[in-house]
Amino acid sequence: MSTVRTLRTKMLAGVLLLLFAVTPVLFADSHVRIVRLSDIEGNVQIDRSTGQGFEKAIMNMPITEGVRLQTGPSGRAEVEFENGSVVRLADNSSAQFTGLLLRSDGQRVSEVRVDQGTVYVDYKHKGGGEFRLDAANESIMLTGDVHFRLQFDGNTAKIAVFKGDLEIPENGQMAKVKKDETFNLQLNDSSQDVLAKSVSSLPGDQWDSERTDYNTQYAANYNRSQYPYEYGYSDLNYYGTFFNAPGYGTLWQPFGVSALWDPFGAGAWSYYPSYGYMWVSGYPWGWTPYRYGNWLYVPAYGWAWQPGGWNSWNAYPVVVNAPPTWRRPVPPSTTGAVRPTVLVGNPVWNRPPRGMISAGVVRPSTPSARIRIAGVAPRPSPNRTPTAQPEPRTTTPTLRSTPRESTTHSVPVPLHAGTANSPAAGRPPHK
Repeated sequence: MSTVRTLRTKMLAGVLLLLFAVTPVLFADSHVRIVRLSDIEGNVQIDRSTGQGFEKAIMNMPITEGVRLQTGPSGRAEVEFENGSVVRLADNSSAQFTGLLLRSDGQRVSEVRVDQGTVYVDYKHKGGGEFRLDAANESIMLTGDVHFRLQFDGNTAKIAVFKGDLEIPENGQMAKVKKDETFNLQLNDSSQDVLAKSVSSLPGDQWDSERTDYNTQYAANYNRSQYPYEYGYSDLNYYGTFFNAPGYGTLWQPFGVSALWDPFGAGAWSYYPSYGYMWVSGYPWGWTPYRYGNWLYVPAYGWAWQPGGWNSWNAYPVVVNAPPTWRRPVPPSTTGAVRPTVLVGNPVWNRPPRGMISAGVVRPSTPSARIRIAGVAPRPSPNRTPTAQPEPRTTTPTLRSTPRESTTHSVPVPLHAGTANSPAAGRPPHK
């Protein structure tokens, strides 16, 4: 009996040692969060940490930890986070996303370092998490909803608050900056810090306000229980509509497309270290439909996006029931030291006519203006209120890095540069 007990004791000790060994791995912070380059104008460049330096940025490019963005004299860029928070770079600005972490308890930690220029932050605290903005040796922790502007030239940081309030460390204490106040922070001499009871106007303020209004207006009916990630949701409402297809449930489709339209006719393959090549849609709404759920081909409707799949993040879009003659682009080879971004088709979305205005916002074509194809039955009136029941949400989605298709008719072929069939709809205006 003593021998058996000794053996059992040793086995139990071995199991405990194994558990202690793997516990740090199981509960360590993850650095695999990926957020979205949601808007660009003019000269915007990105450094994907590939060793190749800066290159021209493309809208909907993934932003991973360590990525740097910089804008030129006429450049503007917006990065959108999972809960709808955004960071906007005005012209002649640069920033690095130094931390995109996911805690073991599901809390997100975001860290952004401003190197120079003017940056706008519209932070939403819903969903919890931590957000830190760094400028030189100063760090600002965001603990509640706040909308502010930071001007940084290396020596001075001017922080103007539009909504909410901020607490900024100063001489071992916390200085509170409220709405419509500006804190002038002298980084080399804290005795010169000044709190002004006003906010001056800058050329980028109108752009920041328009982008905020756009996101607020078109994400007004956002339902967190159905769609756990808010980034990209306002674009779905602006550029398309949800509708119910018999036998398929709730689907989404962009305005102005025909049954011949190909959702992969415009885009690019962009390489990221530790992730490989990821698909970047050339359409301004092309984030959520290519990262979650799947693209489904429905007779008489054409291609439509089916919501769901919130437990995984797709590097390659998932395709279901593709037509027999359809071919999807495949990523370039990863052999060789240089892995440039490779364009597919023509990733350009034309602006709409200025006359199509509703409530002060330029709208794309309406569903009734969709192109009709001979022999294709007209689709029913779309239902703008999604009724789909997405899959259960988890706080740690896995990255799907290989293509998946549920039809044997869709055979991958070498990357091609087919002609993009872009609908006659435009991106949100900037007056």
